[in-house]
Amino acid sequence: MSSAPLDRALVGIRRHLLPFLFLLYLVAYLDRVNISFAAAGVSADLGLTTASYGVAAGIFFLGYVLFEIPSNLMLERVGARRWISRILLSWGVVAGLMAFIVSAQQFNGLRLLLGVAEAGFFPGIVLYLSQWVPAAQRSRTLAGFMLAIPMAGLLGGPISAGLLSLHGVGGFAGWRWLFLLEALPAIVLAFVVWRRLPDRPHQARWLSVEEASALEQVLQEEQIQLQGSGRQVHGLLAGLRQPRLWLLGILYLAIATGFYGFSFWIPRFVAEALSPAGGSPVLANLVSAVPYALAVAAMLLVGASSDRTGEQRMHVAVALAVAAVSLGLAIAGSGLVRLAMISVSTAATFSCLGPFWTIPSQFLGGRAAAGGIAWINSVGNIGGFLAPIVMGRLMMRPGGDGLALTGLAVVLLLASALALLLPRKQGLADQLTTNSCSATPHRR
Repeated sequence: MSSAPLDRALVGIRRHLLPFLFLLYLVAYLDRVNISFAAAGVSADLGLTTASYGVAAGIFFLGYVLFEIPSNLMLERVGARRWISRILLSWGVVAGLMAFIVSAQQFNGLRLLLGVAEAGFFPGIVLYLSQWVPAAQRSRTLAGFMLAIPMAGLLGGPISAGLLSLHGVGGFAGWRWLFLLEALPAIVLAFVVWRRLPDRPHQARWLSVEEASALEQVLQEEQIQLQGSGRQVHGLLAGLRQPRLWLLGILYLAIATGFYGFSFWIPRFVAEALSPAGGSPVLANLVSAVPYALAVAAMLLVGASSDRTGEQRMHVAVALAVAAVSLGLAIAGSGLVRLAMISVSTAATFSCLGPFWTIPSQFLGGRAAAGGIAWINSVGNIGGFLAPIVMGRLMMRPGGDGLALTGLAVVLLLASALALLLPRKQGLADQLTTNSCSATPHRR
């Protein structure tokens, strides 16, 4: 079969499907981390200490972790269109209700419910893309989708600064406008997903019958080869018994602890770096975009390199080592030097995500993939629950910033070492990557 229809199908995915999924995750991440920009106003109005703010930031992940696997299994059962639509609608409603809180207890309760509502979204999209994208293009595709994480930081500062400037309009505090207006896109997009998101290639209006058939044939051939080799398991319990799945879960726990540990506090580090020059809170929010701008470039470069070489293990390990060393240098510095090193660490940590999330689909399929990917994300997001709480408590102490960054540097260094324990080669997956690359050259 000619590779032209497959090439056109992959171009269609990059032009139509990937930007839409990116938008959905961007909205999700803005609703998840906007409390980092609203922190000052929320803390002042609700009487939160730095430690109690850390609890509120982290409690999101408690609900997220508990409902992650059931949610992803439901997505695998009913289809991405229906379940992603439900997730968007529920988290949009909860995020909007945060504009009306009047106590710390309500704040914590809605943050917990926000995690429950969003559970299953990220692993669901990772599973969904594995059903659309051949192995040879998967790292850069996943990296393209996950660019929404640093882009939320890149755009979140300016957007949040603008919404916070509405302070006093209609008698509402700026942080209330922030929560309310950033929740509306999720509610609107829920109905767009219900009407427009195709579950499978043959349902996509932007693919011809020939293009959809070529894409589905390649994906089916990959699955047949993986199943025939015995290298991919499909049962949920069989998947959960895989040692590699447990290793990936522990590794992602360390990764998530690293980037969530400092992502919620970047505006604070920026404000401290700018304070000698008299930087305003608005300027601090704008400068907070710098670490995420570097992360966007790093994710694209590392994702493309991983696909080109067919290698994931060393891409993950090296990126995490760079992140750990950069945080170590941040501890020794202060002001703009500390901000620069934290920016490099942010970029390096995020850059490993594309190669990392390519690995599970190499040995998991069907319900094993649905449950396994969700399990990895659940374990990892325990770090999202604990890191902000621990960081908040440490940073209240004299010299606590340095102590907190030291802990994160050690965790990222441990993550780099754990990545080296992954199999050096992924067996048949490498062959699939090589074959797919030679059979389906990219159009530039």
